[in-house]
Amino acid sequence: MKRRNFLKYMGAGFLGIGFFTSGNPLRFAFSPVRAAEGQTLVVVFQRGGCDGLNTVVPYGDDAYYNLRPSIAVSAPGNGSRSALRLNTFFGLHPSLSGLFKIYNEGHLAIMPAVHYPNGNRSHFDSEIIIESGSNRKLHDGWLGRYLESHAKVNVPLQAVSFGNILPHSMRGKKEVATFNDISKFGLGNDEYSQRLLARLREVYNQPVRPSDKNRFLLYKNGKILLKNIDFLESLDFKHYTPQNGAMYPNTSFGRQLMQVAQLIKLGVGLELATVDINDWDTHSNQGGAQENGRHSRRLKEFSNGIAALYKDLGHRMENVLILTMTEFGRTAKQNGSNGTDHGNASAWFAIGRQVNGGIYGEWPGLSESELYRGRYLAHTIDCRDVMGEVLSNFLGASNISKILPSYTYKPIGFL
Repeated sequence: MKRRNFLKYMGAGFLGIGFFTSGNPLRFAFSPVRAAEGQTLVVVFQRGGCDGLNTVVPYGDDAYYNLRPSIAVSAPGNGSRSALRLNTFFGLHPSLSGLFKIYNEGHLAIMPAVHYPNGNRSHFDSEIIIESGSNRKLHDGWLGRYLESHAKVNVPLQAVSFGNILPHSMRGKKEVATFNDISKFGLGNDEYSQRLLARLREVYNQPVRPSDKNRFLLYKNGKILLKNIDFLESLDFKHYTPQNGAMYPNTSFGRQLMQVAQLIKLGVGLELATVDINDWDTHSNQGGAQENGRHSRRLKEFSNGIAALYKDLGHRMENVLILTMTEFGRTAKQNGSNGTDHGNASAWFAIGRQVNGGIYGEWPGLSESELYRGRYLAHTIDCRDVMGEVLSNFLGASNISKILPSYTYKPIGFL
């Protein structure tokens, strides 16, 4: 590795990994002790605003077809690309066949109309509000507050985030590791890289005065990262074979879900993981049920990735919960570009063998008088109720009021 590339690598997130609290780099170290297997929550965020009405199709609501003459998904039984029948009212988009199989096994909970009061239609603001676990923007997130009050000692990796930046949900006082691709972490095994590591260890073994705050912070982070290199490079992420015939999408989303599975199987104490899947902002040419439609392609990758994780983990799904969310849905009526614009409520899913499968929440309706502000799907499940149920019934948190401030969650029943 050339010196300039190494320096660039160091600058791009400390050797390909970031450690953040409230968005700032801080101290973090792995313990060499591996934790026993426990509960793991995997949160998948569909960033961009996923259209819930073409995800969980309300084919029993006549207004749906009146509002979407060009992009609606046809009712079940109208060809191979019609909705996958859930009951006499709802169907899944045909690209969600992987999730449909899990639903038929009884381990998929579907919530077609989730949001928060007075919804904001800015991507950035709505993401922060939802990930704050509040109806306002807070400096920390609901998972970050959980970690603060449930920190575990001697656990190599309690929480991990996949992506370019730490999501707001994980921000807080507890440090969280952030990766794009764990298999690319480190400097490499060539002679130059190993000499460089040896030299870095010599440098970081030299004392630094705590009074020199900037140098001391760099010193402490450097010491920690050198330890982390040894730990993570002892885990083989490059020669992994998924189990049970699972096939992950050959995408960043698929690879990150596969690495979540690896971490769970390695028993590093992983309790929380976040993974993003982007590009849901379908203002134009959204498409309906056809396979090559923009929304359809995103749903296929989303569904196939989650189905692969579910299959790969096998019996471990007894202790794993996958929760999906998005910052808002889309307008009920299609726009002039055969797309949809920023909306309000959308569909969320919960997947796992502890999940009571089914469809949850009342349907608000799509007639003009039933739509929120005459344009948007109204919400009938508050997103904080979803979070509260996960915190209480899956993670076993007892201080819900501190994690979801100024809110008393109402049980939904999917856990």
